[in-house]
Order: sequence, then structure tokens, then C-alpha cells
Amino acid sequence: MPRIQELVKKHESYREKGINLMASENYLSPKVREALSSDLAGRYLSDYYGGSTYAREIVAHTEELFRELFHVKHAIVEPLSGNICDLAVLFAFSDHNDKVAMLPYTAGGYPLGLEKFGRQRVSLPNVKNTFEIDPKSSENMYGEHDISLTILGASYIPFPHPVEKFRAMVEEHQSYGKLVYDGSHVLGLLACGEFQCPLDEGAEVIIGSTHKTFYGPQGGVILTDSDEHHARFREFMDVDTETGIGLVDNPHVNRIAALGVAAEEMLDDRGYGKRVITNARNLAVALQELTVPVKFAERGFTASHQVFLDITPEDAVRLCHALEKVGIFIDTTGRMGTAEVTHRGITDMDDIAHRIAEHYKKL
Repeated sequence: MPRIQELVKKHESYREKGINLMASENYLSPKVREALSSDLAGRYLSDYYGGSTYAREIVAHTEELFRELFHVKHAIVEPLSGNICDLAVLFAFSDHNDKVAMLPYTAGGYPLGLEKFGRQRVSLPNVKNTFEIDPKSSENMYGEHDISLTILGASYIPFPHPVEKFRAMVEEHQSYGKLVYDGSHVLGLLACGEFQCPLDEGAEVIIGSTHKTFYGPQGGVILTDSDEHHARFREFMDVDTETGIGLVDNPHVNRIAALGVAAEEMLDDRGYGKRVITNARNLAVALQELTVPVKFAERGFTASHQVFLDITPEDAVRLCHALEKVGIFIDTTGRMGTAEVTHRGITDMDDIAHRIAEHYKKL
């Protein structure tokens, strides 16, 4: 067997037998995988190419499914990643030398290289000892800086962002500023009506990657109720030979087809989001009872899919590698997520907690 095929088979067997608690990953159903590996993988979308009729219909229907899922007026599914979504809002809502407010990477923010694109980062302050954005401290910041764009998003997100408070601050201090919600980690929860409702709370746009709590292939999506914003994003996503290509040339129609299948599956299983959160809380409670320290016990541990161990960075790395040897996958920060195990139908968090506790006590 050729080496790459051999390695792919080994990887699939390895991951199939494991318990994946990576907060940034999910399981693709057989139907999603089938679409992803279909003939569409080598095809184009534009009507410039003969034979693209069904490809265009697939994209249009996938957008319709996302509008239905999120109760939103516009959905754009062409972005190849969440990062492309970030760049789209960066270019649509700011100019060279403008200031953009985001959480710093040290507080779980997305490490977008704003300076590489001629923008200036203004770091949103976070509440001490938590991963939450601090609106009270941020208010002073908005009074001192002309901020064109605020992106509320985090890789560490156990609790909802204070969207309503930031909407009020942006309107008071930045009459032209835009407010965007990066829902990459919680997109599947939002689709199921859980966690929070960013557009209703004052965000103008939701962006996000589609392979974390949302159980589609890797990619990105942009959601908005604004006709103006939608038209502006289309300038960067659609292939226009007159004005030139923006952020996407070929959006990979097989990926969009797979995304559409995942959306159809989620429309038939709106209880998935609640189960994810329930599993996360149950896992946290079980770990705490087994004397594995977990953050935010006083707040019910989590309101999302994420659970955070309250251990040293060194122990977090050691635990990650120890668990990896027995087929349990977490990251090296002590962060765990229940999206994939929930999607696979696993409900026994006590058993998982016991396995983790067994190796934690050996550190």
C-alpha cells in the first residue's frame, strides 16, 4: 500500500477508537464525508465553466439552509476558513491604520496579524482570572481611541460575550464603528438556539468556522441581516473579473456540499446544542467530584461546550500527553470540549471523567 494511504488508514483507525475532547474539532457524519469526497472536489462553480449547473444550485441551497438555521436574512458560505471571515470583516469595516478592538491572544483571543494588514490592534481587557471580556474597563478604552471595528470572539469561551453592553458603547463612543461576533467555537450552539443570540443582542454580523461545535467540514460562514453589509462582503467573496478576485477564487464546492448536508442534519436535531452543554457540565461535575480541579465551579463550570481544568500549565501539558497515549485527546492548556463526543452519541461523562482522573492522579 502506498505510504500516504497507509498513514491515512492508521490515522482514521487511531481517531475512531479514541475519545476526542478537543474543543476545536468535531466528527463528520458518513453523509457529510460522502459529499466532501464526491466528484465536486475537482469542479468549479462559475457559469464560465460548462457542467457547473448543480454546483451553483448546491451553493444556493446551502445558503438557504443557513438562513433557516440561524433565522437570518443573509448567509455567505464561500469562505474557506474562519480566518478568511476575519479578513472579510477587516477589509469591509476598516481602512489602513484604523484601530481594531479584539481580545489579546493571552486571554484566548484569536491571534489575527492585524499589523500585517496595516491595522492597529487595541486589546480588549478581560476580567481577572476568567476569559471574559470586561465591558467596564473597555468603556474607558472606547473613550480614548477611535475604534473602527470591534470583534468579539475567543478560543476560550465558557460563557457568553457581553454583546448588548458593547453595542451601547460602540453607539455612544464610535458612531461609525462596527460590531462583529466571532462565533467560531459556539456556532453549532447558536444554530440550535443555545448560548446566546448575537444579532438580537446588537452584533451586526456573525462570522465563524464550521467544524467545531458546528459539525461540518473545515470552512467559514458569514451571517447578517444587513443588506448593505451583505453586499459589501460579496465584493470580497464573489469572483468578478472586472474588479478582480478578492479573498476567494474557488470556494471548493465539495466543502460547501458537505456543509449543506451538515446543516440539513442539524435542522433535524436542534436538541444537539443543549446536549453538548449538558455533557460539558456533567463532565465538569464528575471531574470535580473525583478531585480533578475544574475552573468556574461557582458559576456552574460552563455555559458552552468547553471545560477548563484548574491546573498548572506544566501539568496541563503532561496530562495531555498522558491521555493521548490511552486514546483520549485534549489540548495542552487543560481545555476540553464535548461537541464531538455528543455528536457521536456518547452520554456517559462519568466514565470519561474516571479515565481522566486516573491519569491526572499519576502526574
